[in-house]
Amino acid sequence: MKIILWGGASRRLWAAMASAVMIAVTLVTPSHARTNMATTYQIWHWNIAGHGKHLGSTTNGIIQAIGSSIRGRNPDFVSVNEICHNQYDALIDYLQRINWPQNELNFARYERVTPAGDARYCGGAGYGVAIFSRLALGTADRFTLPQAAEDKQRKLLCAPVSALPRLRFCTTHLTFVEADQEAQLGYVHNVLERYRAQNDTVLIAGDFNLQPHDSPLDTWYTATVNTDHNKGNRGQYHELDDANPICPGWGEQTTESNTLGKCGQSRKVDLVFARADKLTAYRQDSQPIGHVCGANRDKPCSDHRIVNAFATVTVAP
Repeated sequence: MKIILWGGASRRLWAAMASAVMIAVTLVTPSHARTNMATTYQIWHWNIAGHGKHLGSTTNGIIQAIGSSIRGRNPDFVSVNEICHNQYDALIDYLQRINWPQNELNFARYERVTPAGDARYCGGAGYGVAIFSRLALGTADRFTLPQAAEDKQRKLLCAPVSALPRLRFCTTHLTFVEADQEAQLGYVHNVLERYRAQNDTVLIAGDFNLQPHDSPLDTWYTATVNTDHNKGNRGQYHELDDANPICPGWGEQTTESNTLGKCGQSRKVDLVFARADKLTAYRQDSQPIGHVCGANRDKPCSDHRIVNAFATVTVAP
């Protein structure tokens, strides 16, 4: 069964993906924690390089890798970047078969970032960003970010939970073009702050193509995040890995590459944020890239790691 969209199967549990070692991090309670009741939500994010690593394939292990990780972790919200539209459809089928969503006809949203029919990407299917939710979703908001000097039109995709319309989940994938990153980041920030002004609680995950210590993110991270690895902050948000003892204020790498981040790690560009005044506790981990894709199921499934985060937040009725 497929879902009707707004805009828009392995006996094995792929042990290399589902049982990859995670570093245990105790939920952090910020100094500003509120005393009223709050709920913990689990957020799962992955940039799967759906074209770059898979050329749009749905049969080389990538769908099973995503689906088995979601089945094993059972997150509330899922963000996927660089997913081809046919892979999106295949993942919908997979998640319906394992009965992950509470409403199998209303749990996914997609937004294309490449031109429709452009044969350079995913065999013409194009790719974009997607969100999936265990909880039924309301009508999505779709935002076009300022154009960067590239052929992709970057997007921000947000949707509320039907039963909790003041709770929104968003995903984005910002440009790699340095000269245009700050404008796109500022646009996303402004949207989130408009949501905040109407008393919404927003969780956002995505590949920001920026690292925690990069200066454009100083307006995001709260000033309470002040370490040798990430300082000079003046924002209102916590990245849900910023208290990780692996690298305080910075967290754990989300890529496996030759480009360095902090504390001797590779780059960290996949980030999950929540506004500090809505958070009462949080933690996050990333897991090593599984080598369970390709014709022989022995190739890396992405050049990014899966990020798994927990946020305890207050949500207005």
